[in-house]
Amino acid sequence: MNAVMHPHSLRLCLGVFFMTLITLGGRLPAQTSSPEQALAAMDKCREQVISGLSFGDEMKMKAAMGAIQNKPEFLAANNAVKDARTPEAKIEARKSLAKVKLDLLSQEDPSLKPIVAKIRAAQSAVLQ
Repeated sequence: MNAVMHPHSLRLCLGVFFMTLITLGGRLPAQTSSPEQALAAMDKCREQVISGLSFGDEMKMKAAMGAIQNKPEFLAANNAVKDARTPEAKIEARKSLAKVKLDLLSQEDPSLKPIVAKIRAAQSAVLQ
């Protein structure tokens, strides 16, 4: 990939990241009151970790995400989310998809394991 981020875009991304941190008081919420909020908090944790990555690590994450999109495990987990009929089933399927995605990212590029570990730690703190 030869993508180069424009300096103004980088400033905007950093601004959004820091505003999110300020809004959260520099930490992630310890508890959530509903499963939907837990999923939203898990997504936010992942995005916060990714937004703090170096440009090179962010590009490695994007490349690994592109590489896992057609893996059978990812497709099956993604289809389970689409096929879930109840809100509870959809929530469980999304949790499963998140786990499969992180597992596959670690397998696709072992250098991403420390980043995946940070995402898992942040997400597990939210779910406690």
